[in-house]
Amino acid sequence: MRENILADLELREHFVPPDRKTRSKASYNYALEGLRGLAALWVVYAHVFGFEYELDPAYHPTFPFQHYFHAAHGGVLIFFVLSGYVIGLTNQAPFSRANALRYLLRRFIRLYPIYLLCIILAVLASPHDTWKTVLGNLFFLQGSIAALLSGNGVLWTLHYEVIYYLAFLAIWYFRPKIIPLLWSTFIVACLGWFIPSFPQLLSGYAAGWLFWLFGLWLAWNREAVGDPPKVPLFTYLLLFIATDRLGTVKFLLDSLGFARSSASEINLTDIAYFPICALLFTAIANCPFPGRRVLKVLAIGVPLAHSSYLLAIGQFFEPVTWSIAAAHTVLAVALIRWRIKSKTIAVFTFIGSISYGIYVLHMPMMHLVFNHFPWSGSPWSFSLRLLVWGALTIGISYWLELTIQPILKRWFQKSVLDCI
Repeated sequence: MRENILADLELREHFVPPDRKTRSKASYNYALEGLRGLAALWVVYAHVFGFEYELDPAYHPTFPFQHYFHAAHGGVLIFFVLSGYVIGLTNQAPFSRANALRYLLRRFIRLYPIYLLCIILAVLASPHDTWKTVLGNLFFLQGSIAALLSGNGVLWTLHYEVIYYLAFLAIWYFRPKIIPLLWSTFIVACLGWFIPSFPQLLSGYAAGWLFWLFGLWLAWNREAVGDPPKVPLFTYLLLFIATDRLGTVKFLLDSLGFARSSASEINLTDIAYFPICALLFTAIANCPFPGRRVLKVLAIGVPLAHSSYLLAIGQFFEPVTWSIAAAHTVLAVALIRWRIKSKTIAVFTFIGSISYGIYVLHMPMMHLVFNHFPWSGSPWSFSLRLLVWGALTIGISYWLELTIQPILKRWFQKSVLDCI
């Protein structure tokens, strides 16, 4: 049975691009772009409402459970899967020096112009960082050599992305076997948690790399088949939020005496997201996945078991995030027979199309509004600040992503890539 599953999943094969006969042309997937948009909204929501006094220095709204309806950290992992998937779709030719150079240049023109602007805005919004910090962030060295910019704390994920973009070159060139690569990556992720002296950042790279590799594997080995089926989309989304709120693997390791306060932002405990992340992604991408039943059992069973255990030991309401996560889980199970088209999530497509701009710009914009908006200290001032911040963030992101970026891309294609 195990051999058949491995054969079906093609996990005993190598990481290789599809051959010419099966190679698929990259197409715009509105549902996946919607998922990207939702992940971006989760992150933004957490920063606006989850942290006090980020917009208004003298007022922060309070309403029931304002911190518990997002999955901001899990959203970053969705970004990693999507990143690997997109790289796999757009790089299906065999490795060559020319193709590798084109790949790196395309990544540069996609990321860096907007990234550079967000660095400038972050320095203007919070001019307290040293030149070492600013230069380190300019070269994506935050978290390893340089500290994060005080005006843009989310840029640590871009450091991970650049590492994965460079590591992809090795995958593309050496074509490693899938199973040994996944196991070795998982072991490195484990070492950082169980051996405190092990480099934590390296272990963090490995933990996030598992999600990135999953996206790459899907792009190179699976194609969407037929029309998107109806899926319990709301169940999957609720389970994803519940997984984010519960932190089951961290809870388990802490309970066993393996608490690690020095772990990197991405670490072994994020493996708890993998079943529901893979289930959600394969459903929205309409990619057949023989292990889907196992993913469903894990995605539902783990938060249910965790919630039941907390209830049994009398810690169900400590902290309140756990009881909220349990409510999400119960509601997810109750809605499991409510199946809708996965493309429903395409309602977030517009946000997805400018999500990179929103992600890297929303915090500098927040600091600028915090420092320079004239009114503060009331619900009205907070609402006005929120309106100004939202208009600036979305407006500038739209201008950069949908106006300037296409112009740069066309110029770069004609002036640089076509000359290679």
